[in-house]
Amino acid sequence: MAMQRRSRQRDAILKVFEVKGAHPTAEEVLSEVRKEIPNVSLGTVYRNLDQLCEAGMIWKIQMEEGPCRYEGNPDGHLHAVCPICGEIRDVWPSGDPIARDSLPEEFAEAEYRLLLISPCERCRPNA
Repeated sequence: MAMQRRSRQRDAILKVFEVKGAHPTAEEVLSEVRKEIPNVSLGTVYRNLDQLCEAGMIWKIQMEEGPCRYEGNPDGHLHAVCPICGEIRDVWPSGDPIARDSLPEEFAEAEYRLLLISPCERCRPNA
């Protein structure tokens, strides 16, 4: 699916991702976009999210349970999800978390997205 031309709906969807650290679901994106465009459909939101993912403007975060989440910051970082409350946090590693020189040559330039599972500050015992 090729990226379509700019649209009011796409602009409204991208505005949702301006909130730093936000990882909304498609339904949460829909709720925010409907504040500006009340008659937008969930199908339109999904179609635009898919096109933005394909264009590399946002990422889709596949969750083990529950709906996918979306990331508006395509810069290289990891995500940590709390197994108790489901909160997603950005993690900025100080180096490459996967030692590329230890991978087989065919994967030397592979893109990866690592999801860390760790209790958040609120859910961690004695927090």
